[in-house]
Amino acid sequence: MVDAKKLEWVDPPRGYYLTDVKQKVLWTDEETGATMVLLKFPVGVVDKIHSHPEANQFCYGLSGEIEMPDGNSVPVEGTLSFFPRGEKHGASNVTKECIIFFYWDGPPTAEV
Repeated sequence: MVDAKKLEWVDPPRGYYLTDVKQKVLWTDEETGATMVLLKFPVGVVDKIHSHPEANQFCYGLSGEIEMPDGNSVPVEGTLSFFPRGEKHGASNVTKECIIFFYWDGPPTAEV
């Protein structure tokens, strides 16, 4: 069991993040690279368009708001997103600080 409240927010690996994103690593499988993290996104465009060639990505929104491509802002709380291995995604525009739970079923290494 991991008490996420006791974990510090730390800098994730950089490369495609454009703003000061923070993370709490909850679990990593050393054999497969599967990883669970909480990510905290500040207001602004947070990432470059990217994919995860070795992992499917699941995201569950805990708090915050993002702007959709059509210009409408929507709350992320309670939303589940899925991006299949290799699918391009990103360029997320956060309009209210977001905290999102992420799970990658393999190494989450991003390809920009």
